[in-house]
Amino acid sequence: MARVYQVPRHAMLWMMLAVILAGLPHVITGPAWLGGLLVGAVLWRWLIHRGRLRMPRRAVRLALLGAMVGGIFYHFGTLFGPTAGVSLLVGAFALKLLELFRLRDAYVVIVLGYFVLATTFLHQRGALAALYVLVVLAVVTAALIGINQPESGGRARDHIKLAGVMLLQSLPLTVLLFLIMPRIAPLWSMEADESRARTGMSDSMAPGEVSDLSQSDELAFRVTFEDEAPPRAQRYWRGMTYTRFDGRRWRQGGLGESWRTRDLFFPGRGSPPQWWEQWRDQRARPTYTYQVVMEPSRRRWLYALAVPFSETEDVGVARDFRLLREKEIDSTFAYRVTSYPEMPRDYRLTERQRQRNLQLPAGFNPRTRARAEQWRSDAATDQAYIQRILDWLGREQFYYTLQPPELGRNTVDEFLFDTRRGFCEHYASALTFMLRAVDIPARVVAGYHGGEANPLGDHLRVRQRDAHAWVEAWLPGQGWVRFDPTAAVAPSRIEYGLDRALEEQGSQGAGGVLDNLDQLPLILQMGYLSDYVEFAWYKWVLGYDQGARLELLTDWLGKVNPVRVGLALTAGLVIIVLPLAAWILLQRRAPGLSVWQREYWRMLDLLRGEGMRVHPGVAPRDLVERVARRNPSAAEALQTWSRDYERLVYGPHPGDRAAQQRLRRERRVVRRALRRR
Repeated sequence: MARVYQVPRHAMLWMMLAVILAGLPHVITGPAWLGGLLVGAVLWRWLIHRGRLRMPRRAVRLALLGAMVGGIFYHFGTLFGPTAGVSLLVGAFALKLLELFRLRDAYVVIVLGYFVLATTFLHQRGALAALYVLVVLAVVTAALIGINQPESGGRARDHIKLAGVMLLQSLPLTVLLFLIMPRIAPLWSMEADESRARTGMSDSMAPGEVSDLSQSDELAFRVTFEDEAPPRAQRYWRGMTYTRFDGRRWRQGGLGESWRTRDLFFPGRGSPPQWWEQWRDQRARPTYTYQVVMEPSRRRWLYALAVPFSETEDVGVARDFRLLREKEIDSTFAYRVTSYPEMPRDYRLTERQRQRNLQLPAGFNPRTRARAEQWRSDAATDQAYIQRILDWLGREQFYYTLQPPELGRNTVDEFLFDTRRGFCEHYASALTFMLRAVDIPARVVAGYHGGEANPLGDHLRVRQRDAHAWVEAWLPGQGWVRFDPTAAVAPSRIEYGLDRALEEQGSQGAGGVLDNLDQLPLILQMGYLSDYVEFAWYKWVLGYDQGARLELLTDWLGKVNPVRVGLALTAGLVIIVLPLAAWILLQRRAPGLSVWQREYWRMLDLLRGEGMRVHPGVAPRDLVERVARRNPSAAEALQTWSRDYERLVYGPHPGDRAAQQRLRRERRVVRRALRRR
């Protein structure tokens, strides 16, 4: 067998560390055995390096490759797609360590390391992930530097220092190119996990589902307002509108079946339908202009205050006052909205709209129907009837809880007259049923309410625990009017948030003794800081799109055209490259010099600084003779330096750090002697 390429000792640490660190993020998100393969390959290669094992034969390597490919196919059901493909790449990356027969193979491992490291952004895109990638990038680069130096040509610590310097030198150019170069689809725009579960509010609602969602602290979206944010009580973030009821579950109707119908949805381009033009003509202050940064949900609907208008590409508005995107949100998505909370909302209903919002299944909830008909006959107006229901909910012993009892076939009857314990979806469903039972068009609206301000920034964060459901009823002369029965039962839920409401109702979540751990001052501040960093990272880095680039270039250059952009890029490169080139030239030493060569050049620089003409090819002993003619007092010190220099350079221990320090001290003695003449 041909001689196996031996990674230099000073590079072996960085090579092994680079393989482990580059593959670690994919080990966490991939199959469990992938981590064992990675560690096993690194350990095997280390034992080969130490002479404890031999390189595996070709048959063994092929068997390992086949087992790895089969395992990935078994786990994912395919070898294609981002997730399966990256796992396959990581496995090949690990097994390539067992094929280091030539220096070329080592280069392949390093290149694979860079590529595997880049795929980290398929799973993690935050600031901490970027910092991790930057650190591992330095490690991989240190390994690349190490394999290009002979066994006696460097030290492991020098490699990581040089890698860090190279990364810092590239940083200005990276920032410049990031700011002015045209944007392309980033790596993280790919859908990394096709099987990932959908998150957040669903396209249907049944008793107990919103309360389950409200026990999660997972982030739903963040919001920044251009001016002052509305009071907490008015922050109703609309997402879905439920109009179809089967006796237990509410579902989206109309738009959910044919959401591209222009009678129901305007995508923001082309000729607008008549209903949208009427909305546009009715817009009036006050307004709220804000940006929403939404977490991936794998759904189309967005969240906004009423009544929303958005000019963001691919975002349209539905006739039931909600925003939708034309494709699912599979990565963090930002959109701008202007809302008009006082705008009239559909003074007229078509017959189709009326029937859709009066639909009720026959044979369900007879007690609620009877109560509704009785109360409506006693009320002078629809408004008075609704107010009587709300007063009754607030006056009677109804409870707001995250742990409502299960309900049977007649969910509304059992809730209103038996259990009287529920969450927002129970109250919204009951009120909507009672309105429809007496021919008042009504619908359930679901989304989020509130939002917590981050004191370190200027944004609100809305979490899954802020999930909420309320009711809209159509009243003659007023259009769609919002009614929130939760506010009648637990008003503190609207004014102060979920925790205060549950506390006042004597209820609590399902977290046990650790419920309030995140309220400790230190943990709370760390949470605020982490949230602020993540939001800033998205706002200034991940959210820097083509529009932001053009806006920045317009501020810098005025009119943006290829000539001006080219001149700006050239000027930036000159500003960055020229100082860097000057700094390199001022170092007065060739690249790749050993420690001893640098020491010799420093001595030559010292003698030249004292006015002596010395050629770079002069031997150390000849230097002593030349100095003795001009400055005998310095010759003795220089002779000591020369003797130690030759002994240590050609001796058995050329990397002795104590010897290097001794030479530096002797050089300082020579300097002092030369300056005393």
